[in-house]
Amino acid sequence: MKKIKKILKIIFLTTVGVLGVTLLSGLGYYFSVTHAVNLQKDKLENLSASSLVVYDKNNQQIIPSSEAYISVENLPTYTIDAFVSAEDKRFYSHHGIDYLRVGGAIATNLKTRSFSQGASTISQQLIKNTHLSSEKTINRKLKEYKLTKQLEKNYEKNEILEMYLNNIYFGNGCYGIENASIHYFGKSASELTLAESALLAGTINAPGIYDIQNRTSKATERRNLILGLMKSQGKITNKEYNSAVSMPVSLNLTKLSGNNFLYNEIIEEACKHLKKSENEIKNSGIKIYTYFDTELNNEISDQMDSNYNLDSDIASACIIIDNETNGILAYVGGKTIKDNHQPGSAIKPILVYAPAIENGTISPATKINDEEINISGYSPENADKQYHGFVSVREALKNSYNIPAVKLLNEIGISYAQNFAKKLGIEFSSKDNNLAIALGGFTDGINLNCLCDCYVCFANNGNYKKSQFISKITADGKTVYIDNRQGKQVMKDSTAYLITDMLKDTCESGTARRLKDLEFEVAAKTGTVGAAKGTKNTDAYNVSYTSKHTVLSYFGGRDMPEKINGATYPTLLTKDVYTALYSDSKPRSFTKPNSVEITKISKSDYQDNIVSLSTSDSDSISEVFAKTNLPTKKKLSQNAKIEVFNFENKKPIISFFISNGYSYKIVRRNEKAEEIISSAINNNNEIIKFEDKTAKSHQIYEYFVEFCEKSSGKIIKSNTIKLKSF
Repeated sequence: MKKIKKILKIIFLTTVGVLGVTLLSGLGYYFSVTHAVNLQKDKLENLSASSLVVYDKNNQQIIPSSEAYISVENLPTYTIDAFVSAEDKRFYSHHGIDYLRVGGAIATNLKTRSFSQGASTISQQLIKNTHLSSEKTINRKLKEYKLTKQLEKNYEKNEILEMYLNNIYFGNGCYGIENASIHYFGKSASELTLAESALLAGTINAPGIYDIQNRTSKATERRNLILGLMKSQGKITNKEYNSAVSMPVSLNLTKLSGNNFLYNEIIEEACKHLKKSENEIKNSGIKIYTYFDTELNNEISDQMDSNYNLDSDIASACIIIDNETNGILAYVGGKTIKDNHQPGSAIKPILVYAPAIENGTISPATKINDEEINISGYSPENADKQYHGFVSVREALKNSYNIPAVKLLNEIGISYAQNFAKKLGIEFSSKDNNLAIALGGFTDGINLNCLCDCYVCFANNGNYKKSQFISKITADGKTVYIDNRQGKQVMKDSTAYLITDMLKDTCESGTARRLKDLEFEVAAKTGTVGAAKGTKNTDAYNVSYTSKHTVLSYFGGRDMPEKINGATYPTLLTKDVYTALYSDSKPRSFTKPNSVEITKISKSDYQDNIVSLSTSDSDSISEVFAKTNLPTKKKLSQNAKIEVFNFENKKPIISFFISNGYSYKIVRRNEKAEEIISSAINNNNEIIKFEDKTAKSHQIYEYFVEFCEKSSGKIIKSNTIKLKSF
């Protein structure tokens, strides 16, 4: 028995000793980490002046929204209750640390084997936002613990809450509850309703996700959740809860002084680069240097206001990007730039012509028959309501004909075209699986910045890199971020140059010919989106580039008059922009890469829609080609592809090209029989269009053509097309 007692005594003393050593070690570690950390009252009491500074390219400071400070005594009680209920329900009873929440967070972290759950009180959040970073480390939590205790000793609860509410970030460039209330509701925070208070309290948890302005439905869900917490905590009655949750969100967006939207975009970008929250970087003392040109931006903005008399419901935007750095120089239009829009014909070079050049399907000289078509029930029209017969790819692009673009997308395949465009940042809905996307008919549309970046890629010989504002960020005199991103080659330089060469023609004699008088080379593409009904337009673009800059000009609205289309206002604005950009010096001409060759082709063959090498200078015209897709000498050859058009109330029309030296047979078959319905022996490089007048209504037929090379007897069988006759 004595022996057992002796063993237990040893175990007890050992345990006490280990615990004592552990405690002393822990205290030693705590003091070593926190000994130099002390509360800095100036960071708390001067919250109206952020220590973060943003500069433009000329080191001029970009000023955010006006700072506004409000006392908690001037806030409605339910406004205070909304924030306390959402963020720290025991705020008035704990002494800075909520140990009940800490215990719950530890249990969750142990269960999930992570360090993801925090238990930050309002006091801790204020310390983190003003004194510390958001890194989830033991050292940071120990510093936070000490500073929070010092905070609680030096300030009353309402003083802490006041500093917190005037510091926290509410999204869209709004720091502090007074700024947020003015921006979102057009009034002081002292006038907030219960529903508005809960809406603001909801956004601070994740301003990007619960964005009141741009993601109102998500913000409303969060508002209602907070109202439920207030009810369960006895802060509001059931009647008040029901009334508040039934209130629709009514915004009265008010522009704050300073370049609020731009400032917000730059801060969001900095957060991504530094992997910190908006609140953390506000008082971090960092300096952000950007590519942005304030003077240029203001000049373009003034021109847009003075030169274009627009109704209030018509939006306008302009983006200017430096091709060398991919830095954003001007960004006029705010939310209009970030919103998604139907791209119209501005998408054609990206989604149709560039991928078709890339895989060798076409060159600028390739002829396409601009004719009435019906592909699986889709019958697009050209903007001028006319058909132009055989036109070159160059002519089709510069005049923005719709039918050649649709035929070409059908030829290369929707999947291939989308995969190509995705490399340039374009995103597609699962519903974007039809030929209408060739003309910009996207389910969700795309934003203007993304569209502009695609054209920067053409200007940069197929090298793609997203544009951005920030060139570098410094902290305590040290560079913590620098823009040294490397672009990615997403297409051949020959593809990019051939697109550029054709888009130069758009400026010379195509839809952007209002740029013709500029004294330097410009490549441009216009785009116009018509309203579903009537003659009005909803979106109008000019996206253009020189060797130095890329410019996107946009006008949009539900009821824009027909006179505002891609060829008018956007192109005129683009001309104004280039006049401002190049008042002192002109950009150099585009440089032809070694992968491209200027080649002479036979003029006479070309009149017969055949692209072949010229054998005589007197019978030649010049065109540019990728060296991997040069024309060859004229050969006796036959394209075996046929098309069958099935128009309502008409019989099927079989269409194909027949080369000289070939005969053909058109074959029709159904379940009962296979028969030759037309044939010819002598042909002369022509398009055959045969109407099957003997086809019976409501019968299902298959059609194909057999071509026979007369000199060798070689048989070539075409593709087979199946359809139901009207």
